[in-house]
Amino acid sequence: MSLPRLRLERCSYDNGIWTIDAEEAHHLVRVRHCYTGSLVEGLLDGEKVTLRLHCDGASVTARELSREEEPPLEPRVELLLGLLKNDQLDEALRFCAETGVFRIHLLICERSVPRYEGSRLDDKMKRWRKILDEATKQAGAATPPALCAPVPFAEFDFGGLPEQRLVALLSDKARPLREISIARHIAAAIGPEGDWSPEESGRLLAENFAPVRLGARIMRASTAVAAFCASAAMMYAGR
Repeated sequence: MSLPRLRLERCSYDNGIWTIDAEEAHHLVRVRHCYTGSLVEGLLDGEKVTLRLHCDGASVTARELSREEEPPLEPRVELLLGLLKNDQLDEALRFCAETGVFRIHLLICERSVPRYEGSRLDDKMKRWRKILDEATKQAGAATPPALCAPVPFAEFDFGGLPEQRLVALLSDKARPLREISIARHIAAAIGPEGDWSPEESGRLLAENFAPVRLGARIMRASTAVAAFCASAAMMYAGR
C-alpha cells in the first residue's frame, strides 16, 4: 500500500526537519488520518522524500529519513493545447499530470471560447498549477508538468519544439497514431473544442507537424489529451 503523499514546495526545511504547510497538514491529519510516527512521502520537484511525522495540535513537522531522485519520464512530451472551457481544461490538465507530460503550452485559438488577461489570468494560472500539483500527488509523481501562460496561436514560437511533431487532426490524410514510431522527445498538438481552424491546421502542417488520428470516433478535447499522451507513453515503453 502506498504512503500518504504531500507536496513540499510550500513547506519549510531546517536541519533535517520539515515544517508542513497548513493546507497539507490538514489533509494529512484530517483526511488521511495520519498521526505522530506515521510515514509519508514528500514530493519535491524531481525528488521523492520519505518522512516521519510529528503532530502537535495544529503544528505538524516531519523528520526527513531519505530521499531519491525520480528518473525522467520518457518520452518527453511537449503538449500544445488549444485553450479549453473550464471543466474541459481541468480534466485535460489532470490527464497531463497522470500521463507524465513534460510541458504544456496553452494556445488561444480561433475557436477557443475563454479569454483571460490581467489579474484574472493570474488567478487562473494559480488554479491550474494547483490542479497539476494535486494530480501529480495523486499519481505519485515528483514533478508536475511545466505550464506556460496562454498565448495567441499566431504568436507562438515553434522553433524550440522537438523534431518529431504530431497533431491530432480530423483529416483523411491523418495516420493512426499506432503506426507512428514514437521518439524520445516529441511535440503533440491537440486543438480546442471544434478542432483547429483551417488556417491553424495549415500552419501546423507547415511547421512539420504530421497529422494523426486517435481512433474512429470523435473525442472531446480532454479525452483526446488522455488518449494521445497515454498511448505515446505506452508505445514508447521498454525502449
